[in-house]
Amino acid sequence: MRILIAPDSYKECLSALRVAECMRDGLALSLHDTEFILRPMADGGEGTVDALVHGLNGKKVEISTVDMFRRPITTYYGELDSKTAVIEVANIIGMEVSRERNPYMASSFGVGDVIRTLYARGFRKIYVGLGGSLTNDGGAGVLEALGLNFLNHNSFRFDVNGGNLSDIATVEGSLMDGINDLDIQLICDVDNPLCGKHGATYTYGKQKGVTEQAMPEFEASINDFALMVSDYLNIDMQNTPGAGAAGGIGFGLLCAGSTLVAGAEFVADIVLSDLNLTTIDYVFTGEGKSDFQTKFGKLPVCVAKRINKNGGKSILISGGLGTDYQELYEYFLSMHSITDGPMSLDDAITNAPSLIMNTCRNIGRLVQ
Repeated sequence: MRILIAPDSYKECLSALRVAECMRDGLALSLHDTEFILRPMADGGEGTVDALVHGLNGKKVEISTVDMFRRPITTYYGELDSKTAVIEVANIIGMEVSRERNPYMASSFGVGDVIRTLYARGFRKIYVGLGGSLTNDGGAGVLEALGLNFLNHNSFRFDVNGGNLSDIATVEGSLMDGINDLDIQLICDVDNPLCGKHGATYTYGKQKGVTEQAMPEFEASINDFALMVSDYLNIDMQNTPGAGAAGGIGFGLLCAGSTLVAGAEFVADIVLSDLNLTTIDYVFTGEGKSDFQTKFGKLPVCVAKRINKNGGKSILISGGLGTDYQELYEYFLSMHSITDGPMSLDDAITNAPSLIMNTCRNIGRLVQ
């Protein structure tokens, strides 16, 4: 029997690789004479670097930059070949760096800073995984790092963040030399515009720390900022699908000439490209929480469709099953939450490895 193990990460809990290892270890307790193929996956969020490095036999390389509060950090990128790199905002200004949430002080500067450094190191194609940011600055920090200057009403240049966009009176400078030589591709599974009821603030602001009361303030300042930048660069990207990704980093990088690629499908095309899927009997996949929204292009369904099409069976194992998860039966033979009784979220996160193993051990007995 051949079993493909291809989960997404459990957000703020376990990496996709660790989830895959726990699934394998649990299944191996019940299944014998079975080949397990581990392919940790991602859709642009946490684990995107790991997934592409694993899938393309690349390597992880350390790099110094600043986090969302401009504190020095050492993070990493993936070197896929001598000219191609992959980064993810989650390990620069997001959930892999800190659980602190202060949207007023948070800036996306570090992402642009890493792009500049990679260009200086000779890379000319850069994949950017947009999921998992903790910023809501409309991409202002990225554009600042890439060369634009923002001046207040006293003509003083200042460092931008989510809380001071309304202080911008003038935009000066130009994007970095060589920006036109860079092929920046944004790995992203959301199509939100920058502003509006489906934009960055109203859709994702809450998870970044924006309160309901503060949302109109953030919305207005980001909208004014975008209009100013669009007029200065003579480009209109506010309503482009994906401009609202990662608190508006999508907008900032689109203004710098980037293009968008569908996250889960893009990663799956790369990570699964060497496998003959007709030889796979089962795929085990999952994510932190699955509900009816999972069917709208989320990674587990993307993987399941490919296996089902080739005659295999798909099993979903997620941290939790949410609203109307039953709608996913179209794609999965069975679906499972790893919790084995009443427990707090903190307990579920702490015990996730053993919970995943126990769940897979039980399912493995059924499969056997």
